[in-house]
Amino acid sequence: MKAKYIVLILSLSAATMAFPSCVKNRGGETSFGSIKPVVQIPEGGMANFGASALTFPGTDDVDTAWFRIDFAATNVASKDVTITLGYDANALAVVNSTLDPTSQYAKFPDSTYSFTTTKVTVKSGGNYSAQVPFIVFPSKIDPTKSYMFPISITDGSGNTISDNFGTIYYHVIGNPIAGGYSWDFTRWNNNTGTGTPNSLSFTGGSTVFSPDNPTKVEVPGGYLGIRYVITFTNNAGTLSNFQVSLNADDIAASLTPSGITVSDGPTILTADPVNGVYQFHFSVFNPGANASRYLIDKYYR
Repeated sequence: MKAKYIVLILSLSAATMAFPSCVKNRGGETSFGSIKPVVQIPEGGMANFGASALTFPGTDDVDTAWFRIDFAATNVASKDVTITLGYDANALAVVNSTLDPTSQYAKFPDSTYSFTTTKVTVKSGGNYSAQVPFIVFPSKIDPTKSYMFPISITDGSGNTISDNFGTIYYHVIGNPIAGGYSWDFTRWNNNTGTGTPNSLSFTGGSTVFSPDNPTKVEVPGGYLGIRYVITFTNNAGTLSNFQVSLNADDIAASLTPSGITVSDGPTILTADPVNGVYQFHFSVFNPGANASRYLIDKYYR
């Protein structure tokens, strides 16, 4: 079983933002004495909706996602606090109400998941519960369909349940090309893609096409992890009109600070959804080092 740990650490400042109306100011000094404890799922909420997307090779038998309950207070819990969790059909309905019919989610079919930990405890003297598992059986999931299983805090043992972080929205986005792929990366330290590849090249790696929506996925490339953004048209199961670009945030974070620019591409060398083969190229130029890089990533099943 391959475990996925999606644990985010919530800072005190973030925690107090959830209930600023409780903070009182006296003569320029902030008093925290009247803040009531809040129970929440720090990995949850719509702010972390993207991070709650489950991506995995469809051939995996079992995969597990984890979250914790946070007892957000000015002090640690003075006694054991038992929190009740449960599937939230209303949360699913609210999400679907914001989507067009082609993008809406169904509840995970019973055979595709296991969620049995409905009560967790934040121990006296602590702020966090033990990790709570949500178990998925990827090989039983139809990758062309979108599913969701919102888990909400249903009873906070007398404590306030966070409005913003009371639910975690585990979901998979149906996309016909999403899932696990083998991965080859080839890099040349020139602008022609000829000669001996650089030693950072590799074959037989693995990665995942992570869906953003039913006709868009992203996948990291071998050069600084910059992601390709792949879009296509799905006409009743016939895929066409493939397009590729580079993730703008990755460019801004990994290339722009060093003055490196994309000098060519990205371009599609292969887009074969029938055989599950995709190959992309782009080149970069570093004016400071007067150096070019010619890059090819190949993904295949």
